[in-house]
Amino acid sequence: MAIREDGVSAVSVGELLAQDLQIPHYQRPYSWKPAMALQLLDDVKDALDDPERNDVPYVLGAVILHQNGDRLDVVDGQQRLLTLRMILAIYDTADDYVLSPGGDNPVSRVWEALRRRFDSASNEEKSALPRLIRERCQLVRIVTDDVDEAFRVFDSQNYRGKPLAPHDLLKAHHLREMRNETAAMKSAVVETWESVKDADLDRLFSTYLYRIIRWSRGESAPGFTTDDIGLFKGISPNSALAPSARYHLAAQTALPMLRAWNSSNGASDRDDGRSQFQLDAPLLAGRSFFEMVTFLLNEFKQLAREAFAGAAGRFCIYDLEALDNDDVLDERPSRSRYRYVSELYLAVLLYYTNKFGGEDLNQARPQLFAWAYALRIELLRVQFRSVDNRARGKDESVPSAFGLLRDAASGRAIHELPTDPKPYQPGHEVELVAHLKGGRWA
Repeated sequence: MAIREDGVSAVSVGELLAQDLQIPHYQRPYSWKPAMALQLLDDVKDALDDPERNDVPYVLGAVILHQNGDRLDVVDGQQRLLTLRMILAIYDTADDYVLSPGGDNPVSRVWEALRRRFDSASNEEKSALPRLIRERCQLVRIVTDDVDEAFRVFDSQNYRGKPLAPHDLLKAHHLREMRNETAAMKSAVVETWESVKDADLDRLFSTYLYRIIRWSRGESAPGFTTDDIGLFKGISPNSALAPSARYHLAAQTALPMLRAWNSSNGASDRDDGRSQFQLDAPLLAGRSFFEMVTFLLNEFKQLAREAFAGAAGRFCIYDLEALDNDDVLDERPSRSRYRYVSELYLAVLLYYTNKFGGEDLNQARPQLFAWAYALRIELLRVQFRSVDNRARGKDESVPSAFGLLRDAASGRAIHELPTDPKPYQPGHEVELVAHLKGGRWA
């Protein structure tokens, strides 16, 4: 399944807008500023007023569409299409502004800017512009019956804005798996997703979840790309399932009963979330994916506070004070030399607590810290390759904490990790050496 044989064509704006176009739930909301909309309007006017162009069509770029049954979902081009619709609505309705969206949002701000431009336009422009836009402005229409292929085309073309990140593709995939959910539920899921900073989503998947999965398998984790999203597509309850998939589906279905039992026995909501969203088990596609992301975003920030409590906070890449005050996880440039070991430590601690909760956590925390931060003492310069090798156990003299935890029945398995770093240069990372030797974790 890919781009249709007749799926690439040049069409007029009028022809395209007459089709059954839909903005799917996974798209980000309209975000153009008034200046961008006015620039589009000016570009169109200048091109159409140019006597040398005469009746030559003016091409406004490409629009990528996904054939979704009888309708066409807009994968790329929604900002331009919505802006063109607003221009045409204003110019066609003359001084009748019943369609004004109202409120204070990007759509209403652009609408008001376009309306003011209309008020100052000549009568000739007001009467001619709608026809010129519909008939002489064209778009390159690309249609595919495979939404993943549509996103890949968008990523490669990148006409406007930055390329879609892998987590954007995952959002689209899991929204499609919610086909049997109500529109209200889908809207709620999208609203929650959109309330999260893109940097936080990227950090969760690229820096932590992707690496945890790869390292727990003894594999290198060079970088999370669109080729890796299969790690998080999960099990679809709407498709024929193999026995192993049925097992995990049944486990997910039984979790509400387990949650009720846990509650009567004093278990926390946090441990319930860890039980439901095991990092090395397949997830359930659809709404469960979004619930997992919400849980893990909160879990990660809470864990960062616990991981670097007390004196250990001096060696953290993240600004924990800002996290306490504003719930914002920013990096501290002054601690950039601890970036990779901070990330390694937080990744393995997230994996540990996901499997064993708070079991022996007071003993596990300093051991995992020493295992990760020993690299900062042993090497004058720590690069990602060094961290990647340690995490997947390439150095046989230092076992992989991820490998130990993967098959462990108890968190005590990490006692096999060495607690002392290899020989290091005198005078190198004196404060960190003192912290490891002194065991000051209060």
